[in-house]
Amino acid sequence: MPYLEQPRMPLTPEEVELAFEYLLAVQNPHGHAVTAICDRTKGVPEPAFLLMQLAEDILRPVTDLAVDADLCADSFALHEVGNILLAMLEEWTRECLPSSLWGIANTIIRFTENVLRKEGEDIVDTLKTMLAEHLALAAAFHSARQ
Repeated sequence: MPYLEQPRMPLTPEEVELAFEYLLAVQNPHGHAVTAICDRTKGVPEPAFLLMQLAEDILRPVTDLAVDADLCADSFALHEVGNILLAMLEEWTRECLPSSLWGIANTIIRFTENVLRKEGEDIVDTLKTMLAEHLALAAAFHSARQ
C-alpha cells in the first residue's frame, strides 16, 4: 500500500552522476562502456538500484496526480500506468538483476525520448540537461541537510 511506504533518501550528487553515466553508456551503442563503469565503481551501490531510484525520480513527477490539477479519468489512468511501470521494473530487478540494468536504463531512455525530449533535441542532450537538473536538486537537498 503506497501510503505505508516510507519516503526514501534522495540520491546524492555522486549517485546522480553515476546513474546518468550508466544511462549515457547504455545510450552509446559502441564498446563496453557499462562494463567499464561497473568495473570502475565496485564500491558504490548496485547500478540497478541507482537506476531504479532515478527512474522513480523521472517518472513520478510526470505520472503522479498533481495537487492543483483538474482531475479526470485520464489523470488516474496515467498515475496507475506510472505505478505499474515502476512495479514492473522493481520486479524485473528482483527476478533478473543482470538484465535489469539494461532494462531500467532503456526504459528511462525511451520514456525520456518519447515523453520528455523537446522536438528536434538529441536524446543525449536531453539526458545531459536532465543530469544538470537532477544534480542541482540533489546538491540542494543534501547541502540543506548538513
